[in-house]
Amino acid sequence: MLSIIAAHPVLFWFLFGIFCLVLELVMPGFFIFFFGLGAWCAALAGLVPHISMSAQILIFLVASIALLILLRAKFQKLFIGGARDVDTNDDFVPQGDLVEVVEDIVPPAAGKVKYGGSFWRAVSARPVASGERVRVVAKNNLILTVEAVQVETTEGE
Repeated sequence: MLSIIAAHPVLFWFLFGIFCLVLELVMPGFFIFFFGLGAWCAALAGLVPHISMSAQILIFLVASIALLILLRAKFQKLFIGGARDVDTNDDFVPQGDLVEVVEDIVPPAAGKVKYGGSFWRAVSARPVASGERVRVVAKNNLILTVEAVQVETTEGE
């Protein structure tokens, strides 16, 4: 085994790096990943002619620890994500907002409206044609209750 490592240190470091990355998938903590990156740094150093194995090990250790200290917090947010509180009231569609009808609402059947880049099922007491603007009156789970907006006209028209 040692003769294979001595004969092909670049291959050893590369495979060890892959092993660390795969091991990270099954172990919690998100720190073995950086030893895999450190192994790849040592593999790159191994491409330099006449570099000793002790220098490669030193590069592996320094690179692994430096990457761990400098990048762990940033990578952990990226890969693991964060927990956030979810409002159980689901009041993220403010009542009174104007939305556009994209599919006719013909009571008692629901139609569709567009709000915030998403499409919502909507119901209304009166029929509303596609293309009209309506006001959000209430929200029940994923269905909005809407009402037609009164168009105000000015005198003299």
